[in-house]
Amino acid sequence: MVRLHRRLFAFDHWANLVVLDAIEPAVALVPQALGRLNHILGASRVWLGRVTGDPVPFGPHPSFSAAALRRELETACAAWDLFLATQSDAGLSRVIAYTDTQRVPLGDILAHIPIHGQHHRGQINADLRDVGITPPSIDYVHAARRGLF
Repeated sequence: MVRLHRRLFAFDHWANLVVLDAIEPAVALVPQALGRLNHILGASRVWLGRVTGDPVPFGPHPSFSAAALRRELETACAAWDLFLATQSDAGLSRVIAYTDTQRVPLGDILAHIPIHGQHHRGQINADLRDVGITPPSIDYVHAARRGLF
């Protein structure tokens, strides 16, 4: 199961970069799209801090430029890769307590992150369509068939 999560995180990273490539030249037309992609990154880093216990460098709504966002996405991907490399299938049931009252199994958190990202990437694609830009294909099977992650 950890292998599947690693694959989904690789897809998530690939799709984030594809969407960033699409919005970067049109950021003046779709500033909300850059905000949504920043949120995908911010939420990912918040969850990483929750599962590792490490300090979170920023909250769920950072405001990086496109260039800085690309660097931060790469940093987040590398950090998740390191974390996932240390996990086992048995550890996916480990409960992560991230507030005094919130407790979630690690496996559910790992499933949430790519799903959350895909939700917001769908919104970004709608933002692009609204200004007349054909959005990129970010379909999992499309990318998997091509061996893109």
